[in-house]
Amino acid sequence: MREMALLKVVSSSMELKRAKKLCKKYKHTILDKTTKSFVFEVSALKKEIDELIKKLQPLGLVSASRTGVVAMTKGSEIYKQD
Repeated sequence: MREMALLKVVSSSMELKRAKKLCKKYKHTILDKTTKSFVFEVSALKKEIDELIKKLQPLGLVSASRTGVVAMTKGSEIYKQD
């Protein structure tokens, strides 16, 4: 199970550096960046995204858009609904 989130941080260059450092722990892609902001995509467990959002809020997180949980079975196993 994973969830995808788009997160936007607007702050000073010092705070942006701190925010980017936090994101390194997660699989992320920077989608847009300026000298005052960046938008990135992260894919992780719901609780990991919750934790990241809490850590980014004091650093200038201004927007978060989340997909909700998506899941797929691993390997050759196939999920069949009755």
